[in-house]
Amino acid sequence: MLQGTPAAAVEAVVWALLGTLTWYQWRRHATAASGAAAAQQQPAAQDAAIDAAAHAIVDTAEEEAQRKVHIVGSSVNIPDMSANLKAKVTVSEQQQSDPRLLAAVYDDMAQKFEGHGLTLPAVEAMRQYFENLEGPGEAVPLDYDRFPVPLPPGAVRLGVIFFQECNRRLAELVWQAAQEVLRALPPGSSAHANKPSHYHITVYMTSQPHTLRPDPFDPASGGLKLDGTPQEQAESARPDPQRLTQEIEAFRVAAAGTDAPRFEVHRLVMADSGTLLLCSVDHTANLAQLRKRLRHAFPGGPPKQSTIVHASIARLLTPKQLTREQIDRVQAVCDAWSERLRGMRFDPDRLYHIQACALGCERTFTTVEGPRIPLPFRASGGSGSTAR
Repeated sequence: MLQGTPAAAVEAVVWALLGTLTWYQWRRHATAASGAAAAQQQPAAQDAAIDAAAHAIVDTAEEEAQRKVHIVGSSVNIPDMSANLKAKVTVSEQQQSDPRLLAAVYDDMAQKFEGHGLTLPAVEAMRQYFENLEGPGEAVPLDYDRFPVPLPPGAVRLGVIFFQECNRRLAELVWQAAQEVLRALPPGSSAHANKPSHYHITVYMTSQPHTLRPDPFDPASGGLKLDGTPQEQAESARPDPQRLTQEIEAFRVAAAGTDAPRFEVHRLVMADSGTLLLCSVDHTANLAQLRKRLRHAFPGGPPKQSTIVHASIARLLTPKQLTREQIDRVQAVCDAWSERLRGMRFDPDRLYHIQACALGCERTFTTVEGPRIPLPFRASGGSGSTAR
């Protein structure tokens, strides 16, 4: 094609082709570089969005529900449990279902304690559930029938997951961590440490010590008597045996319709309420779905429910603010143990229904001891290993 063409013309064509190729090559590299920069910016933008969402830790529906809580039973005395309820962290279903969002909430909780220490009204409110608060030895949780306003058998009922049976090594380490945190508290502090066999995640409470619901199927305050003396109100919290059977069956159906969750420890947190918490995330979002099913199954259940994935390990019960040095000492222990525990797994295959009843059943605050009704999940979540 170029025969007979002057050499100058051929050279011009060659240079034009080279110029075109060079321009296309430059454009390709520029586009790739731009894409790489955008890819680098995307995780940062996602992290910023996650941080913003994680700090919005009060779900509107839960906040509205909390204003309608009817406090009776142990909470008729001043201070009532509203201060403790207010200190509890509430997260949305989306945050429960997203491990990164939930982990950010736990970090925020730790920073809150590190920043200002204890919320004293919340600590004071919790004291009414314990005795031996001033004497030697640890504080002792009260039996329900020895509350300031005694509660009848069956007044407190809940569904829980025990993690010692999933990962005994984790439970042993958490016990060691709790003892070290308690030693970091000021001398003479009143406190209570749960036993490893008591470590549990509360899934849903059909009737709480401070929000009694004899019939959680009844949307009208769960069938609770709203007038009369506090003693009469508390006595009205005794559940009907037939309705109790229906309640257990509703738990069974909800568990059987839910795949097993898979939990991973994120950190040990001293909450500003004075409660030492083992905080975990669920990699399946199944716990959030189970809680949603149970809320729908019990329209008259207590509106203020656990929404994070936590186990109460110990409680500080001295309503005195910690000094800066004491806060830092406790936080340092929590941070060190968080590094050691983070990534450990516990994968339950069942939920347990427990009710406070007469001798031989769960009848003491926070211990969840006594006969347990196992309610298997639809599928096993894993092996319960300590994988990191």
